[in-house]
Amino acid sequence: MKKKLMTALLSAGVATLALSGCGGSSSDSANTADQKDAGTAQESGSTAGSEGAKKVLKFGQANAGEGLDMQTSTNSRSASIADEVTESLLRFDDDNNEEPVLLTDFPTVSDDGLVYTFELKQGVHFTNGTELTSKDVKFTFERMFNPATAAKSTAYFNMIKGAKDMLDGNATELAGFEIVDDYHFTITLDYAFAPFVKNLGTSYADIFPEDACTAAGENWGLGTNLIGTGPYKIQENDDTTKVILVKNEDYHGGDVNLDELQILFYDDDQTKLIAYENGDIDLADLNASLLSQYETNYADEITAYHPLGTSFISMNLKDQYLSDVNVRKAISLAINREELVSAVLNGAGIPATSYLNNGILSVYEYDPEQAKALLAEAGYADGFTINAEVRQADQAVFSAIQGYLAEVGINMELTVVDNATYNSDRTAGKIPMTGTTWNALYPDGDFQMYNYFYSNRSDAQGVFYKNEDFDKLLDEARKSTDETARADMYKEADKILSQEDYACIPLYYPQSQFIAKPYVKNYKVGNLIYHFWNVDVDTAAQNQ
Repeated sequence: MKKKLMTALLSAGVATLALSGCGGSSSDSANTADQKDAGTAQESGSTAGSEGAKKVLKFGQANAGEGLDMQTSTNSRSASIADEVTESLLRFDDDNNEEPVLLTDFPTVSDDGLVYTFELKQGVHFTNGTELTSKDVKFTFERMFNPATAAKSTAYFNMIKGAKDMLDGNATELAGFEIVDDYHFTITLDYAFAPFVKNLGTSYADIFPEDACTAAGENWGLGTNLIGTGPYKIQENDDTTKVILVKNEDYHGGDVNLDELQILFYDDDQTKLIAYENGDIDLADLNASLLSQYETNYADEITAYHPLGTSFISMNLKDQYLSDVNVRKAISLAINREELVSAVLNGAGIPATSYLNNGILSVYEYDPEQAKALLAEAGYADGFTINAEVRQADQAVFSAIQGYLAEVGINMELTVVDNATYNSDRTAGKIPMTGTTWNALYPDGDFQMYNYFYSNRSDAQGVFYKNEDFDKLLDEARKSTDETARADMYKEADKILSQEDYACIPLYYPQSQFIAKPYVKNYKVGNLIYHFWNVDVDTAAQNQ
């Protein structure tokens, strides 16, 4: 396959990823390589087409079934549609660099890291004709913290002063949000939190028009009840089979390439790819399980990329055996990561060098003899039996790990369960070992490490990791506004986590891929969400 690879992290933006890292949900870089245009590369950046021909792109994906209100959905498939219609104050572009969208520039921050000052662009209109003002932003955040909304991602913003009072039902307004005038406002935090600006660039911070959202009530995000400032607006949405978006002719960001974007829903990957073969869709994500099947005939139409994520063995450190760091290190030494990626994943991944992908360390050592010595030192010269519980998506990888561990005397009994059982058992601390992929919404080490390994968070993940030095580094990194200093802290925290304590066993950095017709131009995927801000269609080639 002619892989057009990109790592998700770019130079300066990479700093906080520790040389930094990756998180979003479980399973669901400092290196840079170009992810070329899907189909034939077009150096000029312009797209030829039949004069006057309508540019229509058909994208195939599964239906998230959660609507398009990104305060109540956490699904990347919902976001791939919603983010074309609604916009956040800031956003991460196709190269994972954050940029202002509805603001004139990034907010300024007070010396104590508590007060953020914002200026909205003037003349930005929602597609119902009303102008975006500070009151819409205030409304959006207060709606988020209104208990009746049942927003799912308030944790990314509950450091705003007054947020917890609203969530607890003790206030109806957000104390930390002050409107100065129609285009200026401030947000005050309860405590310094450096990733706050990055959280504002996520789909969970998309801004809604107060009047239209209030009128739609509980139907907001369903059907055509989603109005924003984005490059597209919803023309049709049956919430089941398809959503049709059309160009926003008054888009504040300039001309929009496509006249129409159709998102067509398919229940399974095989059906979706057959639709691609038949020409019913122009673009789709390509599941790794179908990669080898399609690379034979469609190699030039497949583009690989690496999301901000790490696949690792998640362990319950209270387990009889796993409480010993020598046992955990022995497990790491027993696994041949390069062989695992090559043979089991068919090359669709990068062998791990650390928990956070810094791209400068060597792959974790493979040394089964040293693993045996460490087990003997821990008192398990004759080995032991341990249980592992995984989902079907991780079965092949863990079957290989089962073989590696058997070679050093560890008998891993493997059970495959459904997603609901996995989530319940893992968070309850019932699983000694399991497989997890932790994906980040943006490049920042806090996102990947804090919610999974910080002492007062790790219990909820079924990990039970406690290290004061690790916690202190994360605390300091959260407060600092010096991105270089934060990168160094995350690098040191990663060393403690995954190279000294072996509190998790990193395996590989996942690869994803999409397939696109040759006439689809300028398409890239920065991370987890498929966006269509820059994609174009060569209608002349499309109609041949």
